Amino acid sequence: MRINTHRVLGIACVGVLVVLLTGGCNGSAVYRGHDYALDSVGADRTRVIEVVRDVLSDHRFVIDRVDGRRGIVTTAYKSTQGIASPWDAEQGSLKEEAADFVNQHERSVRVTIAEDGEIVVSVLVQRVHRPVWRIETESISRSTHATVIDAEGRRQPAATVTPIGVDGQLARRIGEEITRRLGAG
Repeated sequence: MRINTHRVLGIACVGVLVVLLTGGCNGSAVYRGHDYALDSVGADRTRVIEVVRDVLSDHRFVIDRVDGRRGIVTTAYKSTQGIASPWDAEQGSLKEEAADFVNQHERSVRVTIAEDGEIVVSVLVQRVHRPVWRIETESISRSTHATVIDAEGRRQPAATVTPIGVDGQLARRIGEEITRRLGAG
């Protein structure tokens, strides 16, 4: 009996894809992490903010707000497509890769620098819902959005966002990178 290796490989790829997709859709919470706290780093707040900005920019986050007096740096929400965007390194596991591929997730980072030098990194994850988006199967560019009017005659938003958790793995990686750069400088 002759085995068609291309067919076997194709079936294996389909199997892997099914496992990834069902892993992204199952009911267990993917983002049950927590904030990452760094001990006092011994650097002045201005230096810490400079390093935080550099680290977040290297992770391709857009800096949204810097409050030097209060010691807060926040980023705008950033969307990734999981396994479909291998250049984004936000996901820390295959389960997160699958969840971000199946759902539209966005992350925002908030770094807080306390007076005593303690740094807390928090990565918030939210899911974007587009309930009235009609996807055209022939050409995605021809997809449309329906307009929903409520009982009072007000137009409903085409997209809503729901906070779904904290990405503790990414917070830890960003925190460790901040610590490493502050130690090197």
